Amino acid sequence: MANCILRRSLNKPALVFARSIVMGNTATKSSLFSASLLTPASKPQIFSNTVRQFAVSPVRNSSGGNHVTLWNAERALSLALLGVMPVGLMYPSQLGDTLMAVSIVMHQHWGLEAIVTDYVRPIMFGTTVPKMAHGLLLIVSAATLGGLFYFNYNDIGIAGCVRKIWTTKAKE
Repeated sequence: MANCILRRSLNKPALVFARSIVMGNTATKSSLFSASLLTPASKPQIFSNTVRQFAVSPVRNSSGGNHVTLWNAERALSLALLGVMPVGLMYPSQLGDTLMAVSIVMHQHWGLEAIVTDYVRPIMFGTTVPKMAHGLLLIVSAATLGGLFYFNYNDIGIAGCVRKIWTTKAKE
């Protein structure tokens, strides 16, 4: 029984010592262990206003939106690309080129958005840089879509360009 009381009185002394160092207190052996086996040691104040509390519960206020729906839309677009690309290349038309342009730009936008969200975090860069990165991504995606539309309507289009590349023979 004394062994059981002794284990409870220690109550993870390394953790208590680490918390006391963070709070600026110097822990002595007497503060970590009880003087008697029958009386538990008094626990020091663990949290203060200067120490950020660690939460183990899920985040209550997400950034908004239904993430499952977005994930399903991304998977559906990836699956649709498997059909849009071959059909658009086999039967070139402005509709096929437009579908390819929109689906390619949406696919690259969502992929790059995931990268920007994962690696340009507000906790590391502040609040301004992530907003600028997302804004730059929107500008790049809009410019890419505009460029592909311009290419589709004023030139040979995506399918025509790919066909022309495939039929080009090497110089001998």
